[in-house]
Amino acid sequence: MIWIVLTFGSLATVAILAMLVSPKIMRNVINYFLAGNRLYITGFVRTTIGIMLLILAPRARLWCYVAVIGLICTASGVSIFFFSLRRSKKLLTRIRNHSDFALRLYAFLVLTMWIFLFYSLTEAIPTLPR
Repeated sequence: MIWIVLTFGSLATVAILAMLVSPKIMRNVINYFLAGNRLYITGFVRTTIGIMLLILAPRARLWCYVAVIGLICTASGVSIFFFSLRRSKKLLTRIRNHSDFALRLYAFLVLTMWIFLFYSLTEAIPTLPR
């Protein structure tokens, strides 16, 4: 399970770095998720990652941090199913219309969160016997 979280985190980190370089990429990703019912897929992924983080939290270096991030991920994923799709799309549209500086700031904050998460979860990786 730790490898699933770290693999997803690695892919997310690459995407976040691309968004830091060019906020246009973030706008394109937001436009992709605004079409149809794709936000429900995001809700499922967020909820799944959040639950995995909650399960892994006791074995992490910074277990409180991992637990809080797991709770935030789970709550944000579940909230997509409770709020109307129209309301969620309205929020994403508002974020999409922010300035390039604000989008880069969001990407930087998320990148910082992932770096601390990687650091915290490296304690949970089992080591091979010598």
